Amino acid sequence: MQFSRVLSSQEIIGLITYTLRNYPNLSRAELATMLPVTPATLTHHVRELIDGGWVEEQSARRNNTGGRPRMGLTLRNEAAYAIAMTVSPDLLTGAIVDFGGHIIAKMRLEHPMGQIPSSLQVIQRMTDVLLERYPHQSGRFAGYGIAIPGIWDPESETVVFSPNLQEWAGMKLRELIRRSTDTEPTLVENDADAAAWGELWFGAGRDVQDMMYVLCDTGIGAGIIIQRQLIRGQNNSIGEIGHIFVDSSDSEFLCGCGQYGCLEALGSLTALQRYHAGGMTLSSSLGRVSRYLSIGLGGLINVLSPQVVVLGGRMLAMYPDLWPAIVRDTRSRLLNHLTHKTQLILSPLEDNAPLLGLAGLLFEQELARSQGQAIHTVSPSQWLTRHDPSP
Repeated sequence: MQFSRVLSSQEIIGLITYTLRNYPNLSRAELATMLPVTPATLTHHVRELIDGGWVEEQSARRNNTGGRPRMGLTLRNEAAYAIAMTVSPDLLTGAIVDFGGHIIAKMRLEHPMGQIPSSLQVIQRMTDVLLERYPHQSGRFAGYGIAIPGIWDPESETVVFSPNLQEWAGMKLRELIRRSTDTEPTLVENDADAAAWGELWFGAGRDVQDMMYVLCDTGIGAGIIIQRQLIRGQNNSIGEIGHIFVDSSDSEFLCGCGQYGCLEALGSLTALQRYHAGGMTLSSSLGRVSRYLSIGLGGLINVLSPQVVVLGGRMLAMYPDLWPAIVRDTRSRLLNHLTHKTQLILSPLEDNAPLLGLAGLLFEQELARSQGQAIHTVSPSQWLTRHDPSP
């Protein structure tokens, strides 16, 4: 395999940890067959990770040929932990995640999150409870991450646009969270983008190059991955698919963005519950939502041609009969050559996807800090040689 440039140390470290997370207990020789680095470079970086407490050597195991036993490499789950939270208009979900990507403690709290002061108090209380449930933090604290619906500008550290949390717009959220929780570092990310990272590293996207994650909740959003990199767009708004125009005749419901006919107003959890509460049968309500979602999804798939489209969010968890309808209706709208080339997958991570995505980003940053390197997000597995070492 040929590469057009030399990989940075951060990229190599990311490759090693990503591979060991997905293929634990590899020997150095097995790891070398999967990575585009020289044996000397691999040995150097593995030694750094062992000395830094990120990786450990397991007890000797015999190879398949019956030769000398080999030492297996594995991540130390306790090497680091992160706190991750996702915000919805009516729900706060939080978790502590270890370095291996395991949810150690998790809780949900139904609470109106529209008002900033009360929301910060709830976030602080949940943080305290999570830490009480996981009192033995022997590893590094990688940081605190929070995922929100809407557009986040990392340069100004400001919530630019959030139709479902309108009071949050204009807020310097990172600084508010930092002060409220007394934690550093602090990461803020769009909820669908965080979920896309989670699926890319831990879920349905681990072995694909191009994918799209669609969050179906009170709002509709997407995280779009091209060549294993998250695409944000010039104004960080490329995934705001909830504001795609899907119906000019349905002007009954005003979208939070101020327009009529948006996918979010007609095909979200809020819309479904509104249809049913208005006297429509549940079956008809599900069919209506599926029709609108398929219009938006079908158009996006025809334009972007991803290998995989992962759908998640509360709406699909609460109404499992919606999933087969979405698959059927979306496939009916695809170009013929895409019908069998694009996989539609129900998220295997469920509501853990954004939590794991936030944790993965925080761990990557902590690894970079531990190596004394500048922090930037990479997706290491794009350089991984596709080879399963298991016998």
